Amino acid sequence: MMTAAWWMAAVLMVGGLLSLIVGWQRRRGRDRVTRARIDDRLQELARRRAELRDLEADRSRFLAAFSHDLKQPMQAVNLYLGSIQRSLATAAMASDERARSTESLLRLQQSIGYMNDVFDSVLDISRLDSGALEVRMERVHAGSFCERVLAQHQRMADDLGLVLELRGAELSQLALKTDPRLLERILRNFISNAMRYTKRGGLRLRISQRGALCRIAIADTGSGIAAPLRKKIFDEFTRGDAAAMAAQGVGLGLAIARRLAARIGGRILLSSHVGLGSVFAIELPLSSISLSDAERAAMRDAHLVARVLPQVVVEPPANTLMVCIDADPDVANALRLLAPGLGIDIITAVGSADAIRQLAVRGLIPSLLMIDAQLQSEPVAQVITLINDEFNATVPVVLCSDDALLTNIAQHAGSPVTLLQRPFTAEKLREAINASLSGWRAHQGRVDQ
Repeated sequence: MMTAAWWMAAVLMVGGLLSLIVGWQRRRGRDRVTRARIDDRLQELARRRAELRDLEADRSRFLAAFSHDLKQPMQAVNLYLGSIQRSLATAAMASDERARSTESLLRLQQSIGYMNDVFDSVLDISRLDSGALEVRMERVHAGSFCERVLAQHQRMADDLGLVLELRGAELSQLALKTDPRLLERILRNFISNAMRYTKRGGLRLRISQRGALCRIAIADTGSGIAAPLRKKIFDEFTRGDAAAMAAQGVGLGLAIARRLAARIGGRILLSSHVGLGSVFAIELPLSSISLSDAERAAMRDAHLVARVLPQVVVEPPANTLMVCIDADPDVANALRLLAPGLGIDIITAVGSADAIRQLAVRGLIPSLLMIDAQLQSEPVAQVITLINDEFNATVPVVLCSDDALLTNIAQHAGSPVTLLQRPFTAEKLREAINASLSGWRAHQGRVDQ
């Protein structure tokens, strides 16, 4: 009996063991199938991510090329428009005809301005998506910086009948820790957006301190933003109410502003009341390093140059010669037509050798160089060096580019450089020329003393 029981138990134990082995093998088989499926899914996901990265890179390259190719003719359009504006101002015509022409010119300027903003937005999006946007943090003097940004929009505000105000200028000693190029882009978006939706009244830029933060706010007297829209106003392709959409724009400016603010450690704030207006603000950290006496003196000099010297005619046009080196014949032709309105003499050339040859024929030394930063025929630094060496001079430079990130070129140019981002208007070109010449002469005056 014991033997039978023992054998029965042994059989049951072996059967159980065999059952466990079979179950284990089945589980191993299922696990292998599951792991194989997971591996296949992971490989498929990696392949799709790689495809998306390639598509994103292709899209960024396309947007950059698209923006550059369209900015070239847009640049010529801006300059031709400046020439037309000057001709209209001096043309003899009846008052009603002049009023219609002036109104048409204003609307054309606004439309071209919006197109310029679209191109800038497309280029910014491509840089952000591709990770090509560099951030260079430095100290920025809040008061003088905001004053300069606001001055860039004064002409458009005057044309629209809007008032621009700056409050908090007494806080000009505040120093921010930020990237000035990206902060300027954010404030330009705020101001342009406010102008687009403000029909009466004006805009006020206010600087204030909040502990270790500086708050820069743009308040307008526009139509305001309804509460449901405030939650998504910073989303891409979101615009204001339908009535205001006639003002154009594609709804990218505020979305870009939010993404740029995140890159420089800033925080964007919004408050608005329908029918009363809106306030867009950015809070930024203050620099922990106080200003030195030399920096305060430099700020006073910069303020003088920006507000006083550009209003003075330094030399007659015959003695102010600008050499423009640009391979685009439309830009060169537009500059020749615009030259009398700018009050300077202009020589256009396709390269340094061409410029030196024309200057030698006329027996003149240039007062200023205006160079296309995307010049294909030779490096920009080489152009500047060759012309400086030829005339044994240090000629100031206005450097024109689709990209505002031109620090390396500016550092190695061998001449003082004023950066000018395309597409620019005739008025912005005039400001860049005045700033370059005035700043250089002020610097020379200090050196001579």
